[in-house]
Amino acid sequence: MTEEAQRVRYVAVARLSDRNPIATYAAVDTRDLPKALLDKKLDRVLGSGRVSEHTRLTITDKEVGSIHYDTDPVCLYLVVCEPDYVQRTAFKLLAELRQTFVEKFGDDVAGARHMSLSRSARDTLRTLCDKYNDVASVDKVAAVSLQVDAVKGVMQNNINSVMRNTENIEHLLDNTNAMKTEASGFQRTAGRVKQKMWWQNFKLQLLIAALIIVLVLVIVLPNVLKKSSKNSPPPSGQPKKIRMLLDTHQKFS
Repeated sequence: MTEEAQRVRYVAVARLSDRNPIATYAAVDTRDLPKALLDKKLDRVLGSGRVSEHTRLTITDKEVGSIHYDTDPVCLYLVVCEPDYVQRTAFKLLAELRQTFVEKFGDDVAGARHMSLSRSARDTLRTLCDKYNDVASVDKVAAVSLQVDAVKGVMQNNINSVMRNTENIEHLLDNTNAMKTEASGFQRTAGRVKQKMWWQNFKLQLLIAALIIVLVLVIVLPNVLKKSSKNSPPPSGQPKKIRMLLDTHQKFS
């Protein structure tokens, strides 16, 4: 069983008269969470004044998780669980630990030395850890609560998915509107450019037509004027002058 899956991490029994641990079991013993650290937390609880003030208590510890303990006139019973372990289930484990330990090892408690019952109680403590590691199997209320939490988690995921889809749709709509705006602007710009090009083309055609007219006038008009002058009769007064000159000439001759 891996550390991530192990929700019940450590159980211990200590004699209250001398605050002496007589049996411990670590379901988790790794580099990040060694048994020595868990034993140290047990010693700290036993050495504090909390045991005298509170017969049962839950302590949140950043290093090891949630520490729960319960007592009777003779012993202290302690369990370390992951931080979100159900408190009610933890104390149910402690109640079963106390009952089982007293039945099997109650006669040995008074004369037990430091950790002397750890080996003989190992299977009992390990069985309890494995049994209560699955909260749903030992606590119906907790099982229902876990199911509710699971359903809430699924619903929350669905809601998040819907929100993401809504955001995506809104993003697509924004992009569509932006594209429509850009297309409209492009269409207006294209219309203006088209009109401008038409005017430029019209002006160019007018200029070409004017040049052609000027060329025609420059080339054709002189020829027309020249032919017109050749074909026209001389002025009416000119023959009479010529006859008078001839008559004068004949007289003198």
